[in-house]
Amino acid sequence: MGAALEGRVAVVTGGGSGIGRATVLALAASGAHVAVVDRDAARARAVVTAAGRDARAFAVDLADAAAITPLVERVIDAFGRIDILVNCAGVIGIAGEPQSATDFSNDAFDTVIAINLRAAFLLTREIGRHMIEHGGGGRIVNVSSSAAFQASRTPAVYAASKAGLNALTRVSAADLAPHGVNVNAVAPGVTKTPMIGHGLDDGDYDSIVRSGPHENFTHRASDAEDVAAVIRFLVLPESREITGQVIHTSAGAVV
Repeated sequence: MGAALEGRVAVVTGGGSGIGRATVLALAASGAHVAVVDRDAARARAVVTAAGRDARAFAVDLADAAAITPLVERVIDAFGRIDILVNCAGVIGIAGEPQSATDFSNDAFDTVIAINLRAAFLLTREIGRHMIEHGGGGRIVNVSSSAAFQASRTPAVYAASKAGLNALTRVSAADLAPHGVNVNAVAPGVTKTPMIGHGLDDGDYDSIVRSGPHENFTHRASDAEDVAAVIRFLVLPESREITGQVIHTSAGAVV
């Protein structure tokens, strides 16, 4: 992919697996130094090894609001600056617990909102301030979901957390634009990642998108690398006129 991001420092949350892992590898291949943030230290270290350049692992549970500021400070101490933030960490819910609008636990609500939305808010605040103070602009990409735009067979709290992330994207884009910081989101549909399901093969994933509420135009589920490629574009100089947008990577599931 060349060295389009040479010298840039990126923070990727949820970088230990799925779309986060694919994003780390894409940004590293483009020359970026990457802070791989994941609550699973072993997974983060494995991605660092796979990245094959100056990437470092940071084991942090983003559900802990008090851990956010120290994380940002550690990354700045390690790399000297932050130019890119990718808020990719996310959970659908608590395994085995229902999540309709009339049937969800307070624990499930708190967990999903804390990781999917509050952590993105806090990281945007802390890293956005750093980008302003450091100068030189920056890029923030939030990983949303087609669930924010669909009602049928969609977990209520998860959908609400991603809709909130879309609102954060638009408003923070306006707030940070005077400082040369672009903020966008990507909204994947059914994507082959551990968060969607364990033990599924390609045929299982594709069957989900052939018919029903999650059907897309291509009848093909996305790979994590498909989404990571769009994230990579959104942090390149060529994307400078794109900000405040939610880019759908759901193959037409949402139009």
